[in-house]
Amino acid sequence: MPLRLFIAAYPPPEIAAALVDAARGLGLSSLKPSSPDEVHITLLFIGDTDERQLDDAAESMHRAASGARAMRVSIERLIGLPERGDCRLIAAQASAPPTLLELQRRLAQRLVRTRPKRERDFLPHLTLGRFPGSGVRLRERAWPVAKLAFQVADIRLMASVLNSSGAVHREMGRATFGASDA
Repeated sequence: MPLRLFIAAYPPPEIAAALVDAARGLGLSSLKPSSPDEVHITLLFIGDTDERQLDDAAESMHRAASGARAMRVSIERLIGLPERGDCRLIAAQASAPPTLLELQRRLAQRLVRTRPKRERDFLPHLTLGRFPGSGVRLRERAWPVAKLAFQVADIRLMASVLNSSGAVHREMGRATFGASDA
């Protein structure tokens, strides 16, 4: 049975909970908030992968992360995505420190099966809630948020299992970074 894999960076639980609360505070009645323990920055969606390839995916993640240092990521604002058409989700837009961008590029180079995304296509964000169906029309697509920041000290290889209540994430591996230079 294939595993639906992705690689992500997770904020501390208190930051994730504060962000989900901020999304709830927008007063968008049809928004289904994310569970705080599943709030993350997706660095790379790998997709359906045969279980026999799990060790290879974990090894590629570790190699991509080798030499990486812990980095500070700050939350810039809340946004509605996609940028055009009906809005399907509310996210927290995160900063893009050079280390994060380099890590995402390395992961894509090692693990993407189709054409790699261009660097400018990568928008670091944390999904905070989704709208049902094909989304909703919103006049606003960006909202200010209290200044929040967190340290990213590792990345995780995750399996996502879809069920009737949404996705359930299970950690399959972790790569820990060296201490921050700052």
